Amino acid sequence: MASTSNSEPVAHDDGDNASLSSTGTDYTSLRSSVLDYEYENGRRYQSYRKGEYVFPNDDDEQDRMDFLHHIYNMILGGELYVAPVGDTARRVLDIGTGTGIWAIDFADEHPAAEVIGNDLSPIQPKWVPSNCIFEVDDFESNWEYNRPFDYIHGRELVGSIKDINRLAKQAFDNLNPGGYFELQAFTLNVFSDDNSLEERGPFTIQMCELIKEAGEKFGKPMQDIEETWSKAFELAGFIKVTPKMVKVPFSPWSNDPKQKKIGQFMQSQQSQALPSYLPGLLTTILGWSKEEVTVLTAKVRKELYDLSVHQYGKVYFIYGQRP
Repeated sequence: MASTSNSEPVAHDDGDNASLSSTGTDYTSLRSSVLDYEYENGRRYQSYRKGEYVFPNDDDEQDRMDFLHHIYNMILGGELYVAPVGDTARRVLDIGTGTGIWAIDFADEHPAAEVIGNDLSPIQPKWVPSNCIFEVDDFESNWEYNRPFDYIHGRELVGSIKDINRLAKQAFDNLNPGGYFELQAFTLNVFSDDNSLEERGPFTIQMCELIKEAGEKFGKPMQDIEETWSKAFELAGFIKVTPKMVKVPFSPWSNDPKQKKIGQFMQSQQSQALPSYLPGLLTTILGWSKEEVTVLTAKVRKELYDLSVHQYGKVYFIYGQRP
């Protein structure tokens, strides 16, 4: 996690972390719901707006999210965003902030900016830069911020968005003219360019098909990003809509040194992600037994560590500007 040396750190108590300035939800009921957790599949889940998010929020998942943040830094060469934001953004919103690591890094790098991160879970650290605050909020609810933003960012929201058109419109309506909205996400799908996945990765392919089925049944698609999200940006009124896709190896099979290193990290991250993603999707949504999920997870992990399977994922960076 980035150092907070650029600004004076301040401690926020549970009341600060459970603030909800944007939705008007009653504070007392909010506090009781966000600080009580649900436990299923041997994992911990948030209870606020239960059923809106099927992935855990426990320590293992937080470690994985922070690890994935490091991988994003490698992919982007140390940058936090692709949109041409520069140093002009004075008010920034990070929706679905997770552990808050992106918001904290942005606040450190832009000490003149006010950074707000929101999430369903109050899992962010108590010590943060003085220009960064966190709120418990559902970004799919109505936004009622009093002042617009210069930059709105969301990362790894696949499986969390029920209506991308509504989300893009709310982002548009809450931006200053000239402000940018950017989404960054991996599709929960796996690919290969040499048919090695098709030939030696049948369980990985099966997993992807099940994830697609679960996402459609859950009402929050997890694989179709580029065309759907870009079109939503345009329908909302954004201009200069720019999608960028990067292929990221899921294991260290590449001969390129940088790609091999990224693949090594992604292999570890993917291995940790399997018990995070699959139980909620397969047991809760598709009705699988825990034993069936355990068996599939083991088979997919075996294919993940088979370097003859040249599997990779696609990460998308899509941004647009409010005219």
